[in-house]
Formats: sequence, C-alpha cells, structure tokens
Amino acid sequence: MAYELYIYSQEDAPKTLTTQTVITAFGAAGLPCNEQPDQFGHWLVLDGVESALDLTIKDSIVTGACFRFAPEDDEALVQQVADVFKGLGLLVSDDEGEL
Repeated sequence: MAYELYIYSQEDAPKTLTTQTVITAFGAAGLPCNEQPDQFGHWLVLDGVESALDLTIKDSIVTGACFRFAPEDDEALVQQVADVFKGLGLLVSDDEGEL
C-alpha cells in the first residue's frame, strides 16, 4: 500500500489560499512544480518527482490536498511536503494521525 498524506484546512480558518500561493511556497522550499488540472483532479507536478499531489479546490481556493508518496522518491520528500503545507496554515496527517 502507498504512503499518503492528507492535507486539510481547519474548520474556522480563513479560506484564502490560492493555487499560485501553494506553487510559490513549494518553489521557495526548493521543490519547483507546475499546475496540471485534468478531469481526475487538480495536480501539482513536482519537478523530478514521481509522487502525486492532488489539490482540493473549492471556488478557486485550495481547501486541502492528498499526497501519495512514490517509493522511488527520496523519503525526505514526505516531510518537505508536510512542512510546506503546515507553513501555509494547513493541517497534515497520515494513517497514524496528525503530523
């Protein structure tokens, strides 16, 4: 089974996070990415990475995401992704609970 992170906003948090803000935060963390929405999701493709990152978008605002780690990627990527989203004020958890 793949390792996944679940990213979500707090109930009472202001809903102002845009896709561009997320892309900028990943770039600042040394993880450049580009946006590739399709009929199955709103993907952020991290340069040189096989892991998948699907944003949850509502009314043009990012409300959460799901990150599926690919085993061929460096395990440090999981913490890097979690740190970027936490830095944006989102909560991050896995199957064991909140990180």
